[in-house]
Amino acid sequence: MHQLISVDQALATILEGTAALAARELPLEEVPGRWLLQTVVARESHPYFAASAMDGYALGSLDKVTRLVGGVAAGEAADFELRAGECCRIFTGAPVPEGTVAVVPQEETEIQDGQLTCTAEPEAGQHVRPAGEHFAAGQALLRPGRQLTPADVGMAALLGYPTLKCVPQARVALVATGDELVELDQPLGPAQVRNSNIYAMQAQVRACGARAVRLPIAPDRPEALRATLEQALAGADAIVTCGGASVGERDYVQSVLRDMGADLHLWKVAMRPGKPLGFGLLQGKPVLALPGNPVSCYVTFELFVRPMLDKLQGGAGRGLRSLEVKLAEEIHKKPGLRFFMRCRLGRQGAHLTGSQASHLFRSVAESDGLLELPEEIKSLPKGALARLRLWPWVDDAGLRG
Repeated sequence: MHQLISVDQALATILEGTAALAARELPLEEVPGRWLLQTVVARESHPYFAASAMDGYALGSLDKVTRLVGGVAAGEAADFELRAGECCRIFTGAPVPEGTVAVVPQEETEIQDGQLTCTAEPEAGQHVRPAGEHFAAGQALLRPGRQLTPADVGMAALLGYPTLKCVPQARVALVATGDELVELDQPLGPAQVRNSNIYAMQAQVRACGARAVRLPIAPDRPEALRATLEQALAGADAIVTCGGASVGERDYVQSVLRDMGADLHLWKVAMRPGKPLGFGLLQGKPVLALPGNPVSCYVTFELFVRPMLDKLQGGAGRGLRSLEVKLAEEIHKKPGLRFFMRCRLGRQGAHLTGSQASHLFRSVAESDGLLELPEEIKSLPKGALARLRLWPWVDDAGLRG
């Protein structure tokens, strides 16, 4: 029998047992959100030629009246040199000819009989982009340990990198268990419930930057559950189950995992909701067994699966953001367990989103996050400060009121 352990111990055990996937070269279209494992260095200066920042005229001297001798468009090489008293037509991004001292915008000029007259006094260097202005060859612009953004992808493309060395997206097999479950396109029978957890988990996996692989419902039979887990194991980097994680006569997840040779590191955590939570390694792949009640499943995913997936995909094991909030109401709880209560933030502070029963999912859908109440607490008065773990979609700079 596994000992009941604390939330902090459980998370530490899960992260200790999770190793990042092997890095590989990924095409740029696959790298947003991935963790970079190489230094990205400029292969050439940028721009590698001096260019015009305007549609206008390149001047060979600062004279207000010069003679027009040619032109250069973007993508063309300037195969002539400007001398004092000469100018040429030029376009944005085109390389300026040797001898260029300034570029004047076309709206500040007049042309007559092959001569250019500047209507404003030109200044040396104006509207010329110097070579290497952006960065120099050999400069490191992206470093290892960076979670790549769309802007980083643009920078890598600018530097001429078609691929980057990253930890790839994890494939996460999702298994829902229970004879009472029915798929969404099927009518509800007596004592049946819809298989909603699997869809919430699928969305949560995607929000973690991983790829969800949803398997069919596993009925409450050991041989059926084993077959589903074997299928999950064959095509995934991690497995997450929901339901069947407790110790009832028809809760088979723990025993089936043992029979399959899993090394189980924990089973049961001192928390509410989510006490029946399991973690182990099956053929070296992390397996997290979540409880079946909708709230418990959702909460334990965010508290444990999210940081596990972050580490699996090359991160440090980051979980939900948190901040300190004031309570808008008095709160009571049972001592000895760490409580995670769904709450919403308003002008008066944090208030609970109705009943905290673990089968009432509306409390999650209407909340901004989880109010975390330590084990020793029995009650907190209105106005007390508490820790709130924010859902990823909530902006703490503009919380809903």
